[in-house]
Amino acid sequence: MGTLSTAPALSPLAQHLLTALAQEQARTGQAVPLVRIAKRLDAPASSLLRELAMLNLLLEQAQQPAWVLAQAVDGRWMLALTAAGAAAAAQIGEA
Repeated sequence: MGTLSTAPALSPLAQHLLTALAQEQARTGQAVPLVRIAKRLDAPASSLLRELAMLNLLLEQAQQPAWVLAQAVDGRWMLALTAAGAAAAAQIGEA
């Protein structure tokens, strides 16, 4: 599986997004509403979705699994870390 060390360079926003999502998901044990992460990072939700799309595209090009899944549930965007994303977030937290 891919790790942070073999992944494309992360923008500061992507790093903050992964860290915040990991913390929220650990706290709740489930997918997290995009708006909660956007408020926590004081960033527009559309910017976070663009950042996620770019991150997942770069990971796909590097033939690595996506780190974050975004899914519309009952009209709300929900974010969830994959196993690879959780590992990457843990590595960011250690750095």
